[in-house]
Amino acid sequence: MTQSPTLIAFWKRASLGASLLAASLLAPLPASAGALYGLVVGIDTYDHLNDLSGAVNDAKDVSKTLEGLGAEKIILLTDGEATRENIFASWQLLTALAREGDTLVFHYAGHGARQEAIVPGHEDMDNMFLLAGFAESGAGVNERIVDNEIGHMLAEEKEATVVFVADSCFAGGMTRDLAPGTDVSLRVADVRVDPAQDHVADRVKSLGEVDEASLEHVIWVYAQDRNKVTQEIRIDDQSRGALSYAFSRALEGNADRDGDRVLNTAELKSFVNRSVTRHTERRQRPEVNAGSRDLEIDLNETAGTAPAVFELPVLSVFAGASTALPDLTGIRPAGRREDADLVVDGETGALLYKTGDKVADLPKELTAKVLQPVVDKWRFIQFLSGITSTENPALNLSKGSRTYYEGERVTFSIQSPSQENVVLFNLASSGEIQLVGPVRKGGSGLASGRLRAGRTEKFRSEVIAPFGADHLIAITTGRLEPGLVDAVKTAEATGDLAALAQDFGHVLKGQSFGLDWIGLYSHKGEQP
Repeated sequence: MTQSPTLIAFWKRASLGASLLAASLLAPLPASAGALYGLVVGIDTYDHLNDLSGAVNDAKDVSKTLEGLGAEKIILLTDGEATRENIFASWQLLTALAREGDTLVFHYAGHGARQEAIVPGHEDMDNMFLLAGFAESGAGVNERIVDNEIGHMLAEEKEATVVFVADSCFAGGMTRDLAPGTDVSLRVADVRVDPAQDHVADRVKSLGEVDEASLEHVIWVYAQDRNKVTQEIRIDDQSRGALSYAFSRALEGNADRDGDRVLNTAELKSFVNRSVTRHTERRQRPEVNAGSRDLEIDLNETAGTAPAVFELPVLSVFAGASTALPDLTGIRPAGRREDADLVVDGETGALLYKTGDKVADLPKELTAKVLQPVVDKWRFIQFLSGITSTENPALNLSKGSRTYYEGERVTFSIQSPSQENVVLFNLASSGEIQLVGPVRKGGSGLASGRLRAGRTEKFRSEVIAPFGADHLIAITTGRLEPGLVDAVKTAEATGDLAALAQDFGHVLKGQSFGLDWIGLYSHKGEQP
């Protein structure tokens, strides 16, 4: 068996301060939350910019979810309906209806951009949302909304709690470079604004800076920080924004950690962070920031997390007319690259994932013996994405989720806020399964594998072949579960990930458990 880059050289313990953020957000809740309203915007079709494919899906999903929660009024604006005039008028209508104790959701999915700050101040650049009719010159320059205007819009609501969800991006680079030949849609546009007919700039100057004290009732939910781009990704066989998908599932009850049927800010933050990073392979790290007011959205009594299905999903695979795939289980053919979970690039010999990452090198002769384990590995990763777990533990790489190169030293860390038992195993880019820890000692008991509350375990390794994407996976339980170790050791011998998923179901059924994983993306050769 080829040794993986993530096999552990040693463990090193280090202290890590406990996070106070979640505790600060857990404010006492009233007996019942107020009414719910929503302004939901999604733009795929642009007159002068490249089109998107998932923003309207996002808007319809969020709108449907709000409707399922019994929202008093929802205004859905898609594509050409999402004009500047319609958005401002819709917001004024909803703010006139909302009262103290109510919640008003403003959701936007579409292109974002940046421009030089109109009002020089504490920031050099203004962020802006581009609407369907935006153009760089002429009257179309006014079909945009600048962040300064958004701030003043949200401040207009004096009574209700406002949740502003922006599934877009403004500028910056990527966590990892896209693989050559990847077809990924990005929600960002590089534009220049001709000042000749720019009336928006005049309005921004007249508004001036927003008083931050007037935004204490706002909860801000962003898909990504301004230094990273946001991409569309396939989820449930649709092009989607990962943030919008997570937000809808949170409203459906998946984020209701304490089971009180009320969604608060801490629950929203925890769930959104976990869901978005899982679905994007940590390319996105969303931001959830709140003022002094906590979120209080009543959830349906029937809403909640669906029972976990401990079996591997079917993936869509695109290979192109010139590449013949062997007979494989758990796949269906995709007619287009953009509709695939996995792309087999016969020309370069690379396997690409839907995130735009190169995840494995493939031999010229594609046999089921070689390709099936690799496909099953990604079926297993998507299986993990569908499992609801507690927020424990947290796996990280010291230098982030970037691309690592041959011979580079890497440091992993794992932390849990509570004392937990942990099982760690690696899925190599080739699909091999490797138990990392704990290890059996004389057939009885576990030699290691206990996480101490608030402490960080660190271990180091070196990037070696095979290159692509390895995944270190951690499962934590409150009580000792030797069956988990046994299941991983059996899969290590048999290579059967489908059986491993079923074994997890048997061992974990009926108990709470923590789950996290992190991908180590590696390339052959020296770092450029």
